Amino acid sequence: MVLLIDGHSISSTLPVSQLHTKYQLLKANSLSVLNRPVKLVEASEKCLYVGQREVAVVAPGDNVNMVGSEDATTCHVVILRDVHTGVTGLAHLDNEEPNDFLTLEREVRDRKGVKQVTRELDTLEYSVSILGGYEDENSTSEEITEMLLAVMQGLKARFTLQLACTGSVNTVMKEGVPWPRVYGGGVDVSTGEVFTAKFSYHGPDTDIRSLRLHSSGASLNNIYDPYGGKIVLKPFSYRVMPDAHLWLKKADSFILKYCSTSPLVEPPDFCEHIRANFRRMISDPRPMESLFPGGRNRVYERNEITGQWILELECISENGSKNSSESKPWGVNDFRMQFN
Repeated sequence: MVLLIDGHSISSTLPVSQLHTKYQLLKANSLSVLNRPVKLVEASEKCLYVGQREVAVVAPGDNVNMVGSEDATTCHVVILRDVHTGVTGLAHLDNEEPNDFLTLEREVRDRKGVKQVTRELDTLEYSVSILGGYEDENSTSEEITEMLLAVMQGLKARFTLQLACTGSVNTVMKEGVPWPRVYGGGVDVSTGEVFTAKFSYHGPDTDIRSLRLHSSGASLNNIYDPYGGKIVLKPFSYRVMPDAHLWLKKADSFILKYCSTSPLVEPPDFCEHIRANFRRMISDPRPMESLFPGGRNRVYERNEITGQWILELECISENGSKNSSESKPWGVNDFRMQFN
């Protein structure tokens, strides 16, 4: 149960406000990454993109060279890498729910083949990098960071916090308004190098994946099958928001006001992403019939030429069973946590 920062073991509550004042090496390393040019990642670069409340676990030798995520204002992109094997998990966390980080750690551990009841748990060593989150007005980012620090102290593994590109070091003032310096980044699968980035391709089917956030019990979801080298979306349902067609006609200012927790600092494509969700609701009002017929997974294989992920024509689920998750009523607030 060890959290290490700058070589020091952290055994008590650490206020986020002290993270970059007390630990100068952590601050210097984080600023070094933030001050580098933002990497522009194209689909052809064999990148696996992870969306909000998703996780992917990769390892050297997989069919992807990098894994990353963006569109994080108050959200945190968390990279957990096993120091011995290079097995790396990346998750896009949008709240202070401890189970999401526990899921990330478990997915990395499972990829290594370490079981819950073995003594190997005491020998696990991870490097941890955090990208995203800033000094927002509601302290949402701070709450997520505090959760991460506390949870790592409570686990059996050994965690070394290498980068914390969040909070004060990731905040810049523009006309009196705090903005995030960067909105995302990624990690090189082979070397473990962490970088800030923008991604030209968020696929596949980002609108479908976004709507999963609003299905019943939508927790952190692993989208990558490392053994087949494929992206797998498991079945879920949702209820179409009333008057979805009218929302398509709303101005950007209206969408930002009612669908964002940080309307002044959203990325430029925020409103178009929201409209894409409404369009998908309208085109597929019964997702279990049109998107996941027969309870089948949607399985995607990477095209080696374009780098895009292509839906397989025959997507057979592992057990062939119907999806058990229930849809829930829609409201405007359902969108507020989607791009933060």
